[in-house]
Amino acid sequence: MKKIISFFIAAALVLCVALGCHFYTRSAAASPQAGLYGWTDETKYLSMRSLASSIDEYTIPVMGSSELQHQKSTPYNPANVFAGQKIKPMLIGAGYYQSLFHATALTALSPEMENKKAVLILAPQWFRKSGVRPEAFASRFSEENYLDMLQNEELSAETRLRIIERTHKLLKDTDPTMEERLTGYEKQYLDEDLNPVKSTPTLREKFVREKNRTNIYLRLAVHDLRRSRKWEEQTDTPDFEALRVQAAEDGEKSAGGNEFYVKQSYYDHYIVHVMDEEKDAGIRTGYSVSPEYEDFRTFLMTCRDLDIQPLVMLTPVNGYWYDYIGFPADAREDYYSQIRDMVKEFGAELCDFSDREYEKYFMEDTIHIGWKGWVDACEAIYGFAKE
Repeated sequence: MKKIISFFIAAALVLCVALGCHFYTRSAAASPQAGLYGWTDETKYLSMRSLASSIDEYTIPVMGSSELQHQKSTPYNPANVFAGQKIKPMLIGAGYYQSLFHATALTALSPEMENKKAVLILAPQWFRKSGVRPEAFASRFSEENYLDMLQNEELSAETRLRIIERTHKLLKDTDPTMEERLTGYEKQYLDEDLNPVKSTPTLREKFVREKNRTNIYLRLAVHDLRRSRKWEEQTDTPDFEALRVQAAEDGEKSAGGNEFYVKQSYYDHYIVHVMDEEKDAGIRTGYSVSPEYEDFRTFLMTCRDLDIQPLVMLTPVNGYWYDYIGFPADAREDYYSQIRDMVKEFGAELCDFSDREYEKYFMEDTIHIGWKGWVDACEAIYGFAKE
């Protein structure tokens, strides 16, 4: 008898906790959450729909990859530059989030967007010969965003087909169970011409949405509690000139005089021990041929279909390091040129930092923008949002 009573007490406690989490996260998701904007966490990216209440006419998605998680402890990262500002960049991205993920996520997010603008920060390393690695894509894939992509009537059948085929190709060997599930969703939500049709959500779909929303807002609450440093509220316009001066000073101090002008801790950990073997080794690599170009084209097609104005940010590589490893300047220029041509083809806006390869302290390391780079990037985002 005692065991039975204990079982029901435990079950009741579990039920109470589950209901408490459900009502708390539903309430949190129904109101704007300032902590969402600069928070870069993989949980957040699983459900664009869960961000809806924090998106208004001043919100602009800023999509990228690992650079969004760099310089988070400095005043130069957008999470800190725009703290207290009317313009609110919604950061979306971390390592291995690339063009295809962002095309799908933007399609899921677009019905909630009042301001039809988006920023995509391109990273040169996306455009390796292999493109996004299937196992990396699978680890970042969002089932919920894919469902919302299927059901977005503004997306053309042509673009939807590109997303579907590329997604299946990347998941085929890495997550066949998910790929099979996606085939079921496509049969449920699309007609033979790949146009959306109305359908009753399955229990699986309801569970995925509930789980994602709960995880986002519980983790956000923990994140907000753990933040030890609060940046002061700034004026209506960030003082970019003052930030630029400060960034140059901090960059010089952090680099410590090394020949590549990168953060000294990065130099000591990643460069100094491999300099002999890396000398001229980069000549065997390149960014000129990659399936990522077609994924980037899919992103631009998505923006065109959804009537979203994109700002594409073309970030450079560290010229000092790339010269050292023997990656020719003309090979780098070939990558930059291909991006410029595609952006021009789609009539998108371009923020071109490719001429900053040799600007000291523009880069934090060999591939990520740093102190001065982030100041200029934030100024470009601000100008684009204010247009």
